[in-house]
Amino acid sequence: MFNKVISFFGVEVSHKRIENPVNTVYYNHMHDHAEMVLFLSGNVEFNVDGKLFKPQPFDLLFIPSAVYHHALPTGNTPYENYVIDFIPSLIENEKHLETLFSTPLILNVKEEQEVLNFFSRLDFYFENYSEEDFNTSAFYLIKELIIYCSYMVENGVKVKSGKHTHLEEIIKFINQNLEKKLDALVIAKAFNFSKSYVQNIFSANMKIGLKKYVMQKKIYAAKADLDLGLSASAVCEKYCFYDYSVFYRNYKKTFKRSPKNR
Repeated sequence: MFNKVISFFGVEVSHKRIENPVNTVYYNHMHDHAEMVLFLSGNVEFNVDGKLFKPQPFDLLFIPSAVYHHALPTGNTPYENYVIDFIPSLIENEKHLETLFSTPLILNVKEEQEVLNFFSRLDFYFENYSEEDFNTSAFYLIKELIIYCSYMVENGVKVKSGKHTHLEEIIKFINQNLEKKLDALVIAKAFNFSKSYVQNIFSANMKIGLKKYVMQKKIYAAKADLDLGLSASAVCEKYCFYDYSVFYRNYKKTFKRSPKNR
C-alpha cells in the first residue's frame, strides 16, 4: 500500500486507508482529469454531479472530467480505496473514453480477477521497483486497465446505477444548457419548482452554491473550446458571460492563467 499520492506523466495514483473517515474533510471538487476509484471498504456515499452512489466492496467508479464529486462518510469504518486520476488525452482511442467516462458509472469487479490484478500489481511495483520503473510500469498498466474495462462494458458487463434524484435532473439540465443564461429562477421555471427549492436542494447536497457551480461548469466548458482553438472572446459570448472581465477573472482564478495564455 502506498498511502500517498504519486504523480507521473499526467497521472496521479494512491492506495489509501483512512482509519477515521468522519474526521476527515472531503471537499466537493472538480478538475480536468478523469478519475477511477476502486472502493475496498468503508461506510460512505459518493455524490457525483448529483447522482448518489452507495458503494459496495470492489465497486469501481468512473468519474468524467469537469464533474463535481465528493465522498460523504457516514460512519467510522476504515475507508480504503485506490484512486487513479489521469489526463484524458493520454488515452489515444477516444472510443474507450466515451465508453467509460461519458457519464458517471460503477462496475462491481469482485469476481473480475483480471481487473483486481491491475491494482495489486500497482502495489507490487511500488514495493519492488525503483521510482523511475514504477512510474513507467504504472503508466502503461493504467492505460491497459482502461482499455480492459472498456471492453467489459462493451461486452455487456452489468453497470450499476446511482440513486435518482431531483438534483440529478437539475444538474443534467444545467449541463445541457451551458450556452444559455442560467440561474435559480430559470431552472425553477424549467421544472415548475420554486426558486428557493432549487437553491436549497442544491446547496444542501452539493456543498457548493448554485451560482458558483454554474460558473465553474461554464468555465470548464470554455476551456475545452479554447483547447480546440476558439478565441477567448468567442467562448465568452458562446457561454453567455456578457461581461468579458467576469469570464477573464473566473478563468484565471480557476486555471491560474489567462484564457489567452494557451
